Amino acid sequence: MTNVKTSFYWELMDYLANLATPERILAFKISETMQQRLEELFKKNNEGEITPDERQELDEFVEFDQRVMLLKARAAVATKASQ
Repeated sequence: MTNVKTSFYWELMDYLANLATPERILAFKISETMQQRLEELFKKNNEGEITPDERQELDEFVEFDQRVMLLKARAAVATKASQ
C-alpha cells in the first residue's frame, strides 16, 4: 500500500510542478497569519505547554512543509533543465 501511495504522491507532485511555473512554485510562502500561528505552536511546544490538538496541528504543518520542500526541489530541477 505504501508504494501505491508513494506513486500517487509523486504523480501529484509532477502534476503540480507542471501546472504552475517552477518559478511560482519556488516563490510560494505561507501567509503571515499562518507563519504567526506556526511560531505560536513552536513556542508552546518548546515551553511544554502544547495541547494534543495543537500538537496534531503542528505535526500536520511539518508534514505539509516537507511536501512543499519536495515540490520546490522538483521545481528547481525543472528550472535548471529548461535553462
